[in-house]
Formats: sequence, structure tokens, C-alpha cells
Amino acid sequence: MVRDRAVLLMLPWLISLIIAFPLTSYVYPASCPQTKIDEKKAEANKKKQREETKPEESSQFHPHEEILVTATMSPTSVKNTSVSADVLSGDKLKAVEASSALNTLMYEPGVFVMRTGDFGRSDIEIRGLGQRGQRIGVMVDGRPEKMGIFGCVVTQTFPFDNVERLEIIRGPASVFYGSDALGGVVNIITHTPAHGFETEALASYGSFDTREFTLRHGAGLEKFNYYFTYNHSQSDGHIANSAYSANSFTGKLAYDLSNHWILTLSGKYYDGLKHEPTILFPNPPANYWFDYKRGAADLNLSHTTEKADFNFKFYTDFGRHHFSDGWNSRDHVYGSIIKYAYSGWRNNIFTIGADYRYLDGRSYNYPVGQWHRSEGGVFAYDQFTFNERIILTGGMRLNFDSVYGSEFVPSAGVVYLLTPSTSVRALVSKGFRSPQLNELYLFPASNPNLKPEILWNYEIGLNQHFLNRFDLSLTGFLMNGHNFIDTRPNPTPPPMYKMVNIAKYRARGVETTLSGELTSYLRATAAFTYLNPEENTQGKAKQKYDFILLYSRSRIFSALTAEYVTDYFAGNNSTQPLPSFFLLNFKFEYNLSRYFSAFINLENLLNTKYQIYVNLSEAAGPYPMPGRSIYVGLRIKP
Repeated sequence: MVRDRAVLLMLPWLISLIIAFPLTSYVYPASCPQTKIDEKKAEANKKKQREETKPEESSQFHPHEEILVTATMSPTSVKNTSVSADVLSGDKLKAVEASSALNTLMYEPGVFVMRTGDFGRSDIEIRGLGQRGQRIGVMVDGRPEKMGIFGCVVTQTFPFDNVERLEIIRGPASVFYGSDALGGVVNIITHTPAHGFETEALASYGSFDTREFTLRHGAGLEKFNYYFTYNHSQSDGHIANSAYSANSFTGKLAYDLSNHWILTLSGKYYDGLKHEPTILFPNPPANYWFDYKRGAADLNLSHTTEKADFNFKFYTDFGRHHFSDGWNSRDHVYGSIIKYAYSGWRNNIFTIGADYRYLDGRSYNYPVGQWHRSEGGVFAYDQFTFNERIILTGGMRLNFDSVYGSEFVPSAGVVYLLTPSTSVRALVSKGFRSPQLNELYLFPASNPNLKPEILWNYEIGLNQHFLNRFDLSLTGFLMNGHNFIDTRPNPTPPPMYKMVNIAKYRARGVETTLSGELTSYLRATAAFTYLNPEENTQGKAKQKYDFILLYSRSRIFSALTAEYVTDYFAGNNSTQPLPSFFLLNFKFEYNLSRYFSAFINLENLLNTKYQIYVNLSEAAGPYPMPGRSIYVGLRIKP
């Protein structure tokens, strides 16, 4: 068994030896946001001259020019992708006061964050799909991060201390990312120093005896760069039994082996204790806590040229979970991903790849046991540009699973550039989710005969750039899901209940965003989300309005963020309505000198009383959120 697993893990290395030889002597385009390569001086000078000759008004905030890597595993302009995608970077990230990276997504269209407070869980739902991260993919620099037993995402283990940008794909992305991407993908891109040394310390204190400290240090040298971070967060919490304390470490080392080959080693370790509110229990225990220890690491080899992009990643996730109710477990994930993209043919980019992962877990309390499963797949994707106006995309994946066998996943899309400022797009894509170890084997209701969940997604979209400073995006979508896993009464007990592929998910909706520069110092983004999940309304807001106003000039940075949520329910079939709520937050930062800046964050300025529904198994329900709170801090950059 061990020998077979080793062979499967090393299979992408053998493939890489076959396809690596043609990767020789091209220079990769300077627009790649992921890769740090020594570029030719002439190309750098040309790029600098182009930037210096741009008119002042066409400056920083044009989402239609954003580049992302998550949509196709290679650098691609957002405006040229058939999927629904967004990029958060720069001042948009700085505007949100967040204890974890995933909390920064709360103002994005199509995204809702289920949280128990400012610290702890921040479970992401994309178009109503999430289930504590089981139905969406969460990655760090393309490294999938999941708990091996439950296939969920422990969201508080993603601190905000090393984040450069976040990329979001709304809708299925299973062609590239397999079982993790039924409803969408969030890719956290970490920071890599460009040149010279970087050091930053940040400390803050605020309401609920909340204390945070972050230390960052790194350097970008001629052939070598590194970046390390440490974060400590501690809070009494906004209600009884909601205290939080955690330490997190991240690190990245990268070495330029040659002009085109880069080897990167990165990892993290998190140790945190979260006391969750127990208001939902008839007889709540005096102390209800979750102790998480989680780590992850990956070794990445990349080779980029003008016409080819090769990447191989070997990764692992691991953790130890100990809860006050007696749960005690260990889990591991071992995986590898290989991808090769070639753009040497005219107007065409062709991508092929493969991935494999082995998941195992052990429980030391009821139920006692050890379980494992494995899955992998091969995929191909092609993007063809016709007459410089029509972009055709298509892909397919064949996935293999040690439990249920195989699954075929297709995707097809088109982008039509009506004018240089206007484009329309359409997409049909399939997503799937493999049953996890807990659903297959762990508890009495588990079922080893479960099949994958299936979701079909249909969407159309419009992107419009106008007045040289504004961007409008509009998307309409329809999703049909079947074979979703649910717990139902067992017709032949025992046990009394059984997990079966019987549930359906049907949703339709609209997502729209208007953003732009009001002046050279003032930028705004307004977003609206309408989601109709039919009978599956539990914890899903039908309407969400988001607004961000940014001001940046000289030594001053300030941000006003607002959110309005309505048509919100704690039960299915639009039952147990929750009160609509409006949130208003303000952040102000002032550079005292070259090395020091001070900031103040005012959260929930209007002291709105509101609740967020959180799906925590037996503790699922609406949780009261913090009222008005204030945080002050100091940033030091020597």
C-alpha cells in the first residue's frame, strides 16, 4: 500500500521529465503576477516608459485590466475569461479590518461569510454553496487546504499576515481543481518581496480586550528571496464563552535556479484555541472549546518562458484537532499537481495537467478508527482567439476516485469583445464533490456507497469600461445540482438515519459591480447580489448590497465600508426570517513619518443589532454579532 501510494505521488515527476525538455529559452511576459524572474533590461525599460507615458486619469483602479492565475492556472486578464472572477488587492484589502484572510471577502458579490464573531470561523459561501468549505476550494498559492477527515476548511487558520491578493472564482471550477471546486474557488496569493529587505511590525488593541501583533520580514535578492511572518491574536470575544487565542507562522523561500527555473518552498503552522458561544444548546456546557493545530507545506518547481509555462507542486496538509466534547483526531493530505501551458501556436493557449492526493485520518475517541481514500485526475483546457474579438474556451477532466470510480467533467465558454471597452460572455460548466471520509465511514449515518455530488452551472455576463475610469460587470446565472448528500431517515434501521445522494440544489441569481475613480484620490465600489436558492434558504441572504469608498492622498488613507442584507432566513422554504441589517465601518490611517503610521478602526458604527446564521452541526443557528467596537494600532516599517 505504501509503495503504491509513493508511485502515484511521484507519477507527475515522471511526466515532468517528459515534457520539460522543450522548455528552453523564451522570456516570460512581464505581466505575470505570480513569477519572480530576472527580466531583460530592455523589456523593463520599455515597460517603465509605457507606464510613465500613461495619462494621469487612467491610473490604478481598472478591474478590467486585472490579471489572475486561478481561472486557467496561468496568468489571464479578467476581461478575457469566461468565468465569473474577481481580484482583491492593494487598497481594497487594506480597507477591510479582518482577523483572517477569508473575512476580507464579505463585501464581494455572490459571496457571504458565515461567522460567529470577529475571530474564529469565517465560512465562505459562494452563490449559496459552502458547507464549511466542503463545496468550495480554498487554496494558498495554488496549494489546496482541506482537513483530511471532513474535507472542510478550518477558516481561522488563514491569518491576514502574508496576503498579497485574493482571487475568487464564482461557480464550478472542477475542470482544473477537481472535487474541491464544486461551487467556486478562493486562492490566497501570498507576498513575495520584489527587491531589497522588508520589515514591518503591527500592533493593535481594542474592544473586548482584543490584542493583535504581527511581525513580517523578508528580502528580494538577486537569485534568492524569502518572507516570514508571525501573528498573535487574542480576544475575550463579544459574548460569553467566545474567547480566542492563536499563534500563526508562515514562511516562503524561493531560489532562481536559472533564467527560467524557480524552486519555491513554503509552509505555515497554526495553533489556536477558540471558545464558541453555546447559546443554542438546551443545557449548554460551562466550557465549549475547539483546539486546532494545523500545518501545511509545499515544494513548487516552475519554468516560464514566452511560449510555455510549466509548474509542478508537491504539498501536504496536516492537523491535530481536540475539542471539549471529547473529539480527538489527526489527519493528513498528501498531494501533487502538474501543469503545462503552451502558447506557441497562433492565437491559442493549450493547457494539460494532472493531480493526485491521498487523504487519511485517525480518531482517538468515538468513533475510534483510521480511514483513508485517494483521488486524482487528468485535465486539458484550450483557449482560442478568433479574429482578435472572439475567445473560445473549452476543457475537460477525467477524475478517478478509490471509492466510487470515475467522473467526467466538461466546461465550455465564449467571450465576445464587442468593442475595446465592451465584452459579453457565456459559460456552461460542471462541478462535482467527492464524498468525504466522515460521510463514507465515520458515524452510524455514514454510507460507503455514496456517489459524488453534481452541479451544472449556466451563466452569461457583460463587462463595460466607460468614461475612462469606471467599470461595470453584470452576471446572471442558473445552477442545477443533484445527488447532493443529505441525512434522511433509514427505511431499514438500524441506524435510524442514513446519508444518501438525494438532495437537490437549484439556484438562480444576479451579481453586479460598479467601480471606478471619482477623483484621482477617491475610489468607490458598489455591488449587488440577488440569490434565489428556492427551498434551500437556510443561512442564505437573497439580497446583499455592498459599498466601499476609498480615499488615499499623501499621508492619509481612509475607507468607508457598508453592507445591507435582507430577505435572510434561518430555515429552509423561507421560514424563520432573520432581521435585515445595515453595517457601517470606518478606517483611518495616518503616516506619522517615513517609518511610523497610526490607525483607528471603527466597526459597526451604528451599533446595529444583528445575527449571522452559522452551520455548525448540532450548534447550527443564528449567532449575535458584535456591536459598536473600536481598535487602534501602530504600524512600524524600519
